Amino acid sequence: MADFAPRLFERVKRLGFLVTRRPRYVLGRFATVRDVYSGLNGLKDILVPRTPLRIGELYKAATSTLDVARSGHVLTSKSAVEQTREMRRDAFSLGPRLDGSAVAGLQDQARTLPLHFNDNVVGTYATLSGSRHSLAIATVQNSSQLATVRAIAGDEYLYQAAKQFLGYRPRQVSSWLFWSLANQLSAAQRRAAYQTIDYHYDIDGFNFMYANFYLLDTTARNGAHALIAGSSRRKRLGHLLGIARISDADAWETYGRDAERMIEGPAGFGFLEDASCYHKALPPESGDRLMLQLRYQ
Repeated sequence: MADFAPRLFERVKRLGFLVTRRPRYVLGRFATVRDVYSGLNGLKDILVPRTPLRIGELYKAATSTLDVARSGHVLTSKSAVEQTREMRRDAFSLGPRLDGSAVAGLQDQARTLPLHFNDNVVGTYATLSGSRHSLAIATVQNSSQLATVRAIAGDEYLYQAAKQFLGYRPRQVSSWLFWSLANQLSAAQRRAAYQTIDYHYDIDGFNFMYANFYLLDTTARNGAHALIAGSSRRKRLGHLLGIARISDADAWETYGRDAERMIEGPAGFGFLEDASCYHKALPPESGDRLMLQLRYQ
């Protein structure tokens, strides 16, 4: 405990430095800041009656505008209001799901279109062969340009769910269609490849909502998503001021093992998520995972 104050001071000093360089990365950690940001954008929506929804690749600028309409691919038994209520309480809400034609089409494209890692082309899924043993993740290039992805991203239901959760009309959606590959990579090698196999929370701007869809049957053996329910708005001060990553032991000590959720499901299964919660991807062991992730902001 004797060195707690100096460590806290160093964390605060570092965050103070980052505020001037990357304000969203620092301030987006705090639920109060996110709430104020949502309120201001909600007021802006009143003054500006129409806001286009733009789409782009993950971590890149949006490149085109989407039409918001029912796609026919997104199926659900819950209302957007119900899913928002569950996300605010638990940080996630199971459902909606994709129809069979969307799943089959995206599976085919993910197997035949060029894949890349760190903007380097690594071939197609069918031609990875030996190189797959050194890859943790491979991403479908330019997935935001695929007609099926665009239709799903602009689906009226997902748009309304994002609007309900964010508190304003979403301005942008980012697409990520990617494989998590089963091989003998160590945990350290997967971390070096930026695969998020440790519990962490995202700081993707001031506010965001994810729509995640498994495109293959997914269990704990082939890369299921795990999260800590209720952790998006309930963090220790040290977790807010320090790095956004914690160990399993720290997560269990802070929130209890009962708060851990392993999200498994068949191809097409989806869930909405407030990724301000602690979450991670399990390293795939028995097979590859294929996933479509849409980030609304």
